[in-house]
Amino acid sequence: MKTTVILGAGFSKNSGLPVQIEIPALLVKENGKDKFENAVSSVLKGFMEDVFCYGGEIYPQLDDLLTCLDISIGSGHHLGINYPTERLWAVKRFLVYRIFSILEESFRYSDNINRLVRFFVEEKLEDTGFVVLNWDTVLERHIAAVNPDIYIDYCNNGRSINGDKNDTVMKKIKILKVHGSANWLYCDNCRTLLNDMDYSIMPIGKAGFRKEHFGLFDEMKDFMDKTELLKGSICNICQDNVSAHIATQCYRKSFRKNTFPTVWSEAEKMLADSEKWVFIGYSLPQADYEFKHLLKISEMKLLHKKTKDFSIDVVLLNSNSTVMRYKSFFGDRIGRVFNGGMDEYINNLSFFDENS
Repeated sequence: MKTTVILGAGFSKNSGLPVQIEIPALLVKENGKDKFENAVSSVLKGFMEDVFCYGGEIYPQLDDLLTCLDISIGSGHHLGINYPTERLWAVKRFLVYRIFSILEESFRYSDNINRLVRFFVEEKLEDTGFVVLNWDTVLERHIAAVNPDIYIDYCNNGRSINGDKNDTVMKKIKILKVHGSANWLYCDNCRTLLNDMDYSIMPIGKAGFRKEHFGLFDEMKDFMDKTELLKGSICNICQDNVSAHIATQCYRKSFRKNTFPTVWSEAEKMLADSEKWVFIGYSLPQADYEFKHLLKISEMKLLHKKTKDFSIDVVLLNSNSTVMRYKSFFGDRIGRVFNGGMDEYINNLSFFDENS
């Protein structure tokens, strides 16, 4: 049975990473020992105060922050007189940098994810693929810990930043990251996508900071001559600087440029060819209407040709409202619901597999 495992933020929560609603508070959290990090926090806090009237109690939602930034940048419009396009670009750089730092600092290995990976990667490798909606590399790191000889195929036409391995002799698994990934870097000059498969590039090397970004904010001017903050990662094709390549979590994600059409097309094929979907830690939010449409067309396009009953498992943690959202979208195709989290699912995994 071909299975596609679809992972959301709740999956990565098992590895210590915050879910989306927890991130805004961490964006403005100060670090008493690091002047640069405090300056970044100050810039982001000022943006929240000026644009969202943030007063220290209720934080703007991450979706709203990124949506307002992306739409204004894309249209060339200001967000008030104090935030012309060039300042918005800089705010977005600081915001993405801080998110990547949070993901990196929060990560820890999880016994539950390790057990899940062992089941699907060691026992079901030939019949399993992953579709991931998160930017983090929790899944990839756990796969490398279980079996470092497995080749991860992102299907994004990217090159390894540290040189490609001989993938022809390695076991492969497809991981399709439809919103991009924290370890993808893009060169705007030669339009090459680089995959940091060894996780060797720190968040500061992915930010794409330029001296002029720091000059736009009083809090950052002391860092304009700090070359270690401005030294980004270098493209191994043309030697220009590269920076993060992600689709932000907003209502106007752009999936029609660079590598995203390739990844989305491959995700559609994987989902349509599968006889079973397993959603883990994904809340099926309205903001992901593009992805929800992909799910629906993938569900329906080959349904009439499948000899086995197509079924869907959903793994959540104490969220009855999300269960109802799934049932209203997929109806009776929902086979099993595990609302006790990954513990409940993993403890029953082998039993259900034997009896499916």
